[in-house]
Amino acid sequence: MVVRGGGHKSVLFLFFILLFSSFSGLVSSDSSTDSEVNNVEIIFPEVIDTLPHDSLAFTQGLLFLDGKLYESTGLYGESSLRVVNTTTGEIEKIANLSETYFAEGISVSNGNIIQLTWRENIGFIYNSSTLEAIGNFSINGEGWGICSTQSGNLWLSDGSYQLSKIDSSNLSSIVGSLTVYYNNSPINRLNELECPSDSGFIYSNIWLEDKILAINPNSGNVCSEFDFSEIRQQFENNYSRELNGIAFDDSSSFFWITGKNWSNYYLVDLQVNSQDCLISEELLDCCNENNFSLFRTILLIAVAIFVMPFSWPIFGMIFYKIFRRQTQHPPPTRNKEE
Repeated sequence: MVVRGGGHKSVLFLFFILLFSSFSGLVSSDSSTDSEVNNVEIIFPEVIDTLPHDSLAFTQGLLFLDGKLYESTGLYGESSLRVVNTTTGEIEKIANLSETYFAEGISVSNGNIIQLTWRENIGFIYNSSTLEAIGNFSINGEGWGICSTQSGNLWLSDGSYQLSKIDSSNLSSIVGSLTVYYNNSPINRLNELECPSDSGFIYSNIWLEDKILAINPNSGNVCSEFDFSEIRQQFENNYSRELNGIAFDDSSSFFWITGKNWSNYYLVDLQVNSQDCLISEELLDCCNENNFSLFRTILLIAVAIFVMPFSWPIFGMIFYKIFRRQTQHPPPTRNKEE
């Protein structure tokens, strides 16, 4: 007995092959786009101005506020918070920490200076004018760098490839996290942080290296790398250790940069020219894990129907066969063939 009706199966098989081909094309297209977007630009900054720096200062954090530089220095028994004159480089005020604390990054929160400690699970709050300690807060894990955004939230680094987002109303509360990618791979040893209000980027240096990264706070992608190796070779000496100090000067829109035991602060331009790296929150929301599947499905159907070559005849044949089978009367019963 001959079995008929295999035509629509062949059509369906061909349809799924074409659909899979379309999906593969989209995936490869997305991958190539990501590679282009995430390609890190390497920039060698030029020195605009210099300021003498205390070469005994084991710099862990740097901040520009109200025309002054605030600096946090580390090491047990040598940790401090100090105010530096931006004309002479002289230390105007200093608050020394107990020898049981190793000071780390600093930032501004609610008009006060906050300072991290390395492994002591505590941060300190200071009056910005007097450097008087007025409070403290707990830290979950190690504290490395910290910066404040225009909205008042804070980003904290712990030496890993992730940044933690902290609520300014409760400095001990972590409300989010961000994984940082350098050319699509997570990058470790994120250290001192700075969040300029006018750029949207998070700036971070990498521990043991003389470079600063500009990070997209929405995607975590590194957009640009600023290499300070030439500046260090030209101006610093053999006693200078790694770069570790980033402060945005809002009066000039430039950055003050220094390092552990460096002889100078350096004023440089770290503005990122490529705005393509800044992806809007709206674009990310449309493609997050919750709606990505539905979005891809709708996109594939639209592509299959309206873009794929020869899609209309195939869909027409499929719909015709389905419609005919639903409206056709069943065939009359036959006697069993001998």
